[in-house]
Parts: sequence; C-alpha cells; structure tokens
Amino acid sequence: MRRLAVALAVLSLLAGAGTAAGAGGGPPQIPRIPGKWSHVELNVTIKRVPHTLIVDRGKIIQITTTTLTLREPDGETPTIDLTDQTIVTLDGRPAATFSLRRRMTAITLRVDGGAAVRVRATSF
Repeated sequence: MRRLAVALAVLSLLAGAGTAAGAGGGPPQIPRIPGKWSHVELNVTIKRVPHTLIVDRGKIIQITTTTLTLREPDGETPTIDLTDQTIVTLDGRPAATFSLRRRMTAITLRVDGGAAVRVRATSF
C-alpha cells in the first residue's frame, strides 16, 4: 500500500514537472508526498534530462538571507541554500525570505543538490 502511495505521488510529480518545464514556466512544484517523512529524493526526467528533486520537511531552527536550517522529524538538521530566485510561500501566499521565522514548519525543494527553488512554510 505504501509503495502504491509513493508511486502515485511520483506520477503526479512527473506530470506537474513536465507541465511546468514544457510550458517554459518556473521550477517544478513541491510534490505532495503522503505519510510521515522528512527527506525524499526523487529521480525524474524533465525535457529528456535526468534530475534529482530533493524535498526536506521540518521546523526552521535558523534562517538568514542565504540559508535555511531545518530540524527534521528524524533529528537531521540540513542547511539549505537560498537565492534571490527562491520562490517562497507562507500560509499559501507569496512571501519574501525575510518573512520566514524560527519555529515555522517548512518544506523545501532543491533540484540536483542546488539551492532551494521553492520553500513552502506555515506559520505557528
């Protein structure tokens, strides 16, 4: 059952990534991944080029203008680079990096190990 849920999530991600990439739009959306997780790496092909999408989830424990550090449910504390191109949403609305605060829950999306292309955060 769990494999089926993961397979469905990957298929929906591939469809969304292909649509975003094919439309000349921005980076792929953060996939909706069911269940309890903290770090996921998905191998996808966009425009016939293989990529690894890296998704992390946790509480923000440190934030600067260029980095975000999370405490994930499994205890890991990844530091994720941010750029001025990172798309940030807070409670479903567009936001700036400086709107993020410690103790907020965040999900980040990186492509091929680079800086975050998307950050989705929820306030307390």
